[in-house]
Amino acid sequence: MPQPKTRSTRNKSTQSNQQTSKKIDETIEKTKEKGKQIVSDAKEETSKIAEQQLQTVAHQINSLASSLTKTADNMEDAHTWIADGTRQTAKALERVSGSISESDFGTLVHNFEDYTRRQPVIVLGGAAIAGFFLAKFLKNSSDHVKEITQKNDD
Repeated sequence: MPQPKTRSTRNKSTQSNQQTSKKIDETIEKTKEKGKQIVSDAKEETSKIAEQQLQTVAHQINSLASSLTKTADNMEDAHTWIADGTRQTAKALERVSGSISESDFGTLVHNFEDYTRRQPVIVLGGAAIAGFFLAKFLKNSSDHVKEITQKNDD
C-alpha cells in the first residue's frame, strides 16, 4: 500500500511544477520575441530590395524617356504631330520616373491601393490586358522551344 505524500513532498512537487511551468512560459516568450525579430528583419530586407528595384525601374524609365525625346527631336521636321506626341509621352515618363525615385516602396503601394479603390475597372482592365499579353508571350515562347527541340531532334 502506497504511503500518503507528506505535506513537504507535496510542496516540493508543487514548487517543481511551478518552476517547470515558469520555464516553459519564459521559453515561449523568448521564442515569440525571436520570431518577431526574424519577421522584422525579413520585412526590412525585403523593403531594401524593393527600394533598389524601384530605383532600377526609375532609371530605366528615365532612359526610355530620354530615348523618346531624342526620337522626337529626330523626326521633328518630317512628322511634327508624331514628334509632339512622342515628346509628351517622354515628359510623362520622366514624371513617373521622378515620382518613383522620390517615393519609398510603402508609399507607392499605398498609392496603388488607393488608386485601385478609386478606379477598380481600370486596374482590372489593365490586369486583363497584361494577362493576355503574358499568355501570348508564354505561348510564343513555348512554340519557339518546341521548334528548337524539333530541329535538334532531327
